[in-house]
Amino acid sequence: MASIRTARVIAAVSALPLAAALFAGVATADSGALADDGSNATATSSAADALGSGVGGDNFGTSATAQQQATGPGAANQSNSAQVNNSAFTAVNQGTDNVAISFSPLW
Repeated sequence: MASIRTARVIAAVSALPLAAALFAGVATADSGALADDGSNATATSSAADALGSGVGGDNFGTSATAQQQATGPGAANQSNSAQVNNSAFTAVNQGTDNVAISFSPLW
């Protein structure tokens, strides 16, 4: 009986590092921009009245615009976002067409 208890204690103690590794998670936040190895991807957004934000005209409510960027080989990105709050009339024209631009070496 003592050897069974000893074996159980040894098994339980040896399983502790594995349990600690399984319960210790790493939280990450995704920006939504996709990039492959060797590429850079960023996602930025700006509020209304920000210089170069792309939001123009009279904005008496809340408006926002977003810019996403992916550079380098294997980089891909798509951004179809718009936000308008507290507006009586808003016209947002966004298409769902995707445009692919391929760069090749010149020489």
